Amino acid sequence: MMASALGRRSGIGMVTVLVAILAVGCLGRSPSPEHFMLGTADPGERGAAAPDVSLLVGPVRLPAYLDRPQFARLEGRGKVELDEFARWLGGFEENLLRALALELAERTGSIKITTHPSKAPFPFDARLRLHVDDMVVVGDALRVRIRWALLRAGEDTPPILAVLDERIQLEGRGNAAIVAAHDRAIERLAAAVTSALAE
Repeated sequence: MMASALGRRSGIGMVTVLVAILAVGCLGRSPSPEHFMLGTADPGERGAAAPDVSLLVGPVRLPAYLDRPQFARLEGRGKVELDEFARWLGGFEENLLRALALELAERTGSIKITTHPSKAPFPFDARLRLHVDDMVVVGDALRVRIRWALLRAGEDTPPILAVLDERIQLEGRGNAAIVAAHDRAIERLAAAVTSALAE
């Protein structure tokens, strides 16, 4: 009888411990990361600055802190914080090139704008190469420095070299504001490239 009672108590104790472990495991589960894309704003009216241009956007060189999916924030004294719960869907490079190509297509009116690498069945009139020196959140602003070169087809045509160097204020808090600031940087870059294409 005593052995049976002890066995039952022991069994109940084991079940209680297992339930407690499972409860703690469920309560202690980390939140799932959120994923974000650039270039998702509703398109406006298509422009007609260079409707017949064929353009290859990329390649792009990125600093190490952007060559990863996590959002980056500069916390001061050179310390970069990577947000494990806010990520670029497909990575930052893919997002940047895709969003810039979409914005350029809208502004120029061209349907022959694609990203690097490309298997497009047409030759390119120009290639846009990018070097991102900085694109990081510092305090309440996005610090942006992107050097770009527009190389037109033809050996005698000199490249157009320029730089976008700005601080873009975050409009609000949270990840949506960070994404919106990146989109505004891309819009400004696309405006400058479109002007160069139309020359």
